[in-house]
Amino acid sequence: MNSIDVSVDFSFQGKHYTPVITIDLDSFTQQKEPTSFHRLIANQHEIDCYSYLYEVMESSVIFYGNPQGLAVEHTQNDQFDLDGYVKQSRDNEVLEALLQIAQREMNISDFTDNQSLKNALLQAYKLGSS
Repeated sequence: MNSIDVSVDFSFQGKHYTPVITIDLDSFTQQKEPTSFHRLIANQHEIDCYSYLYEVMESSVIFYGNPQGLAVEHTQNDQFDLDGYVKQSRDNEVLEALLQIAQREMNISDFTDNQSLKNALLQAYKLGSS
């Protein structure tokens, strides 16, 4: 599973808040219009999105931690490269689909010894996508 913990650290009316949630990145990236991380935190911690508490939280920096799976490669110094994660995740999905075609049609189990086939299939995919 590809996941990451998302948190914010802020104070409001003399009270300190540190809400944390774990986001399943596979599900999150499948949404047509993904919800902001601030809103996800608010929903899970029952913070009204039309309150001053939410406005303060929304202006706070998001911290990322405990990355799992592919998210590890895109997390550095409490920052997460969501765009990079999405691109690599989609690239991996395409490669997996192309490998399935190679397995079915040519009985090839991986591209390790077939780099030229992998490149040819990727070029054909990109040509068909444009």
